[in-house]
Amino acid sequence: MPKISAPTVAEHRAAQRAALVRAGVEVLLESGIAGTIPRVVCERAGLTRSSFYDYFHSKDDLLVAIAIDAIESWDREIEEALTDVEPGLAQLRAYVDATMRMTADGRHEVAGALREADLSPSSMDDLMRLHDALLRPLIHVLEHLGIEEAQRRAFLVQGMIGAGMELISHGVDERTAADDIYRILVDGLGT
Repeated sequence: MPKISAPTVAEHRAAQRAALVRAGVEVLLESGIAGTIPRVVCERAGLTRSSFYDYFHSKDDLLVAIAIDAIESWDREIEEALTDVEPGLAQLRAYVDATMRMTADGRHEVAGALREADLSPSSMDDLMRLHDALLRPLIHVLEHLGIEEAQRRAFLVQGMIGAGMELISHGVDERTAADDIYRILVDGLGT
């Protein structure tokens, strides 16, 4: 029996899988979808190529695992940013600031790289449901503000957030983007 590097087999397997996902992220960001192949990911993780298939059936399964990990991490960080913030405009500001900061820190790069993936329709549907779940904190913020049809309006606000992310990727300062988005959301475009 192979040696395990954790107190239990389950912990060992979880650590091995996590190492493959981390290595997959690194390779994805460096080499894109085409370069994210099992051999390279395993080399980066320090594992044998055959061990890849103990955790993932295919490259697509790894890409989905990377996306799920990124979405869950993003969601945790947003929830943390909203913790202990007064409901209402203060939470809206915290939400905008956190998303712009996380974008500037590069946490959205994985999503950009994964856009090139030609995943199966069922995998894409699963990922889109998870991505839509990221709207949950924003919907709650809008509900606390008394916004009618908060779910529908959250999609519109998310469009503004997406535009801010795009600006940051083109060199606009995160603080400037956050200030502009917040001002437009609260005051409108003005005259």
